Amino acid sequence: MRVIAASYDEAPEVEALVLNVQQTEISSAEGVDVDAEAQAAILQKAELQRQEFIMDDTCRFLATDLKMLFEKGEITESRYSPDITFEDPITKYTNREGYIFNIRLLRTFFNIQFDLFNVAVSGPDTVTATWSMEMLFWLVPWKPTLTFTGRTVYRVDPQTGLILSHTDYWDALQRNSFLSLEGLQHVLRQFLQLQVTPGIETPKYTVLKRFKEYEIRAYEPYTVAETAMGSGAGPASGAGFSDLARYLFGGNTAQLAMEMTTPVFQNIEPSSNSSTAMQFVMEKRYADVAALPAPSDPRIARKREEARYAAAIRFAGWPLDFEVVSNERQLRDMLIRDGYKPAVGYQLARYNDPSTPPAIRRNEVLIRLDNFAWPVSEATSPTKLP
Repeated sequence: MRVIAASYDEAPEVEALVLNVQQTEISSAEGVDVDAEAQAAILQKAELQRQEFIMDDTCRFLATDLKMLFEKGEITESRYSPDITFEDPITKYTNREGYIFNIRLLRTFFNIQFDLFNVAVSGPDTVTATWSMEMLFWLVPWKPTLTFTGRTVYRVDPQTGLILSHTDYWDALQRNSFLSLEGLQHVLRQFLQLQVTPGIETPKYTVLKRFKEYEIRAYEPYTVAETAMGSGAGPASGAGFSDLARYLFGGNTAQLAMEMTTPVFQNIEPSSNSSTAMQFVMEKRYADVAALPAPSDPRIARKREEARYAAAIRFAGWPLDFEVVSNERQLRDMLIRDGYKPAVGYQLARYNDPSTPPAIRRNEVLIRLDNFAWPVSEATSPTKLP
């Protein structure tokens, strides 16, 4: 009988087939006539079942080990080949020591937020993981955040479960093979992005796809105070700001002063590019709209914005009407080009107070995505993540 790896020989998925093989071999040893083809078929089926279990178990292992990797800078070394090859568009290592060194180097210079969306068997000896990673580089005054999304293809020995290679593919690049000039430019461009995000509360979102020019996000629900804009208000109009500020700083029935958050949103009607409403995001402690104090001004409404997918494009400056319109058209064209279905209408998001210099202001145009499904993977046998 074939030797089954010790870590898998008691797997319930293969136990019955192993017993069949054992019984067949015993019968053969005792002189009982056993058809050779039937025996070979049982052996082959048992082996295939064992390898399928090993590949599925590798998915479960990676779902756990990847979290430990970025939280503690550690890996379960016994599951990785001493000769593992690691490659992404700008980095390459050819042994386990280099693999671990790369992980620890990143954790030394960056604060890392890693989100694992899916891990699945994608071939007879491959597992594919879909992920996003935000890396805050804290050694320079402007503390840039580098965002990468993509997939990792692991080559696995299906006999033992040993991971043989790790290859990353970034969504932002056309050319992912090492050494990618496009990849170096993508990293440098993010390092030199000077727009400042204030350190105050903001709606929580996860970047699902980071492309060269824009990104796709999953927003969690949040609450807002909203007021209608005057007729003919341009996409960058500030009308409505003073009314919302009065509500926030005590113009309510409880005379309660609440904290400022970011960004300030404006809803924009596409046919005329006119702003229809301005929104202040409320603090997370007011997740329930009923907990918000009633506004003294009847023009102020309290609303809950539900979870949604949206695409975002970022630009600096003190936004002018033509800049907002130009960025919206650019984003919409790219979404259609890439096969997405942008919704009608869009939002302007402004993150900074008026005293922030234009060169480092963060502004965004956001477009909701219709019929967007996540996660998107060509792999099979997805592992459910906690």
